[in-house]
Amino acid sequence: MQASRLGAGWMAAILGVVLLGLGLRLATFSLFDLRYADEFMQYLEQGNRLATGHGIRPWEWRFGLRNALIPQVLSIPFALGHALAPGTLLGLELARSLFLALACLALPAAWKLGGLAGRAQALVALFVAAVWWESVLYANLVLSETLATVLLLLSAAPLLDARASARALFVAGLAAGLGVLVRFQFGLFAAVLAGAALRLDLARWRAFALGAMAAGAVGAASDLAAGLVPFQWIWTNLTMNVGQNRASEFGTAPPLQYVTELARHFWPLLPIVLVAAWMAGWRYRPLFWAAIVNIAAHSLIAHKEYRFIWISVLALLVLAAIGSVEAVLRLQSRRGAAMTPLALALIIAGWASASGIAARANGGVLAGRIGGAVPQLANRAASDPAVCAIGLAYENRAHLVPALLARPVPILLAPEPLSPLPAGFANGANALLLERPPSDPRFARIACGAFADSEFCLWQRPGACAPAPRWSYQAMLEANNL
Repeated sequence: MQASRLGAGWMAAILGVVLLGLGLRLATFSLFDLRYADEFMQYLEQGNRLATGHGIRPWEWRFGLRNALIPQVLSIPFALGHALAPGTLLGLELARSLFLALACLALPAAWKLGGLAGRAQALVALFVAAVWWESVLYANLVLSETLATVLLLLSAAPLLDARASARALFVAGLAAGLGVLVRFQFGLFAAVLAGAALRLDLARWRAFALGAMAAGAVGAASDLAAGLVPFQWIWTNLTMNVGQNRASEFGTAPPLQYVTELARHFWPLLPIVLVAAWMAGWRYRPLFWAAIVNIAAHSLIAHKEYRFIWISVLALLVLAAIGSVEAVLRLQSRRGAAMTPLALALIIAGWASASGIAARANGGVLAGRIGGAVPQLANRAASDPAVCAIGLAYENRAHLVPALLARPVPILLAPEPLSPLPAGFANGANALLLERPPSDPRFARIACGAFADSEFCLWQRPGACAPAPRWSYQAMLEANNL
């Protein structure tokens, strides 16, 4: 489907959908709101640490459980921002903008997948990837799951296209390999997709494997640059998270948890989405089964988070979009009619309504992202030259890391309850971010901001900050084995 063969009407429709998708993502963009702690601690903070040489190192990075590709990529905009506008948040803004741009590659990936069947299927697939409420949400989450999902979906169309050139399959192998490096837990998804699509076609396997090997070379170079033995992080991750059951310390759930989660996130449309995904046709079965197998495999792991199956969710949505067009085409063919613009518009309207219903049932795109007031208040404190350290409760640490501060100010942590305030903690920080007033009368309230169902307030006291190594961010993480 060459762009030159698309008429003005098609081009206008495509442009409109893309602009709508970009507009929704920009409208819900937030520099400071958080859904998962990994967004700040594992990626933005590590990118800034690589750029500046200082920052927090949680246990995953101290023990070498993760590939450094995402932080290394993010370190570039962080370094650029610090060089162009030191003492500002430009680096953070550039880093988040770059990741959002990468996440938006899900749109052309969906278009390419739908295009294997036809223009109408491509447009509806593009629309669903652009406007489905969770697709908008995850585009703004700096997570390995977000980037790996985009990379693996980019690899899917060439794999499913029997006419794909060797170059296209090489690029597919490269994208799939990078996706697995970014999120190696999606390796089974990639294996099922590639195995079912390529089968015993050695020529296609050769081109795909060369691309995957190129990705492996990138991964090895990334590991070496991070001071790691290439790919040892995979074994370390499995040894600690599975062998030592470390992941279960962060919560466990029953085997059918993901089924419950899917029913809730798609409410009340899960059965319709699954049937529509199946109706996409035999060409797309490898992608369908990759999505199902990934959900089944993750269901066997005790520690569960919905984001772990995001690749399956978006794949099923794109397949369902394609299948919905196929279903209408079958009905139209029985009547001896072709797809009409009105029918296509009704399909798109149906998906828009479905997204609205599911979003409303789950609270919408912004419902699960909270805590922006914490770094906002912290930056207000940091803008005061007299502030020499900022303290907050250890339990709220996920909402503030050094990468979120325009001016590098030490962050101290103390465990709840903070009444009374530990003396060393109160003397070590002259600015506090708390949900309740501090017991120390030296602190005066400066400002407050909404935080979930309560509020956070900034409290400051006059005077200097005494050394408080016991309460430093890094020391508190290590004291709690994190």
